[in-house]
Amino acid sequence: MNNFFIKLLSLVLPMIISNIIYLKADKKYNVTEKLSSKLRIKKEWMAFSSIWLLLIIMIIIGALGIYVIDIPEILYFIFVGIGGGIVNGMNIPNKVNQKE
Repeated sequence: MNNFFIKLLSLVLPMIISNIIYLKADKKYNVTEKLSSKLRIKKEWMAFSSIWLLLIIMIIIGALGIYVIDIPEILYFIFVGIGGGIVNGMNIPNKVNQKE
């Protein structure tokens, strides 16, 4: 039970921190709009695309952890949490802009 909470904390804490950092950087540098214009993805499809991006990142980190470098499980959760926070940060400004 204690191991579950350590894994959960190692996933959620980096996700929250990276989400906050991304949102502050996006507010200052308008990163999401630049990404949307470069990728040419419609705003209503950005959330779907970013979830697929997160899944691909998780697969790449997992494959690297298994076959190339021996990554401890906690580091895997931290990296996935960081990626999840950034992907979630990408979706928040798009949802706010769609409602306006």
